[in-house]
Amino acid sequence: MKRYMLAFFGGNMALRYENLDKAEKEAQEKHRAAWGGWMSELMKGGHLETGYPLEPDGKRIDANGPRDYRFPDTTEGGFIIIKAESLDQAAEIAQSAPIIKNGGYALARPCGEMK
Repeated sequence: MKRYMLAFFGGNMALRYENLDKAEKEAQEKHRAAWGGWMSELMKGGHLETGYPLEPDGKRIDANGPRDYRFPDTTEGGFIIIKAESLDQAAEIAQSAPIIKNGGYALARPCGEMK
């Protein structure tokens, strides 16, 4: 199997990682259960390798050195690395992600191999 990165964008911004603690408790629990269940199924199927939500604050590093940077809401809110037989299968897996039902979208991208 080949590795693919699924990056997640958009969706209900009140449920984005940096805002989740401010959401109503019931919404938080439902959101966490949906993602936890989905990722658990990916693990059981031998697809999930790793993944994380992303925080909005970071650093931008260029020829002038590092400086504080706040990533805009239009950037990815998280990612996972999965194993799949093909890009089409990776897209099928992404289609079942909770973010899709939440008004967001995912991008599937093949990972290269380090040689």
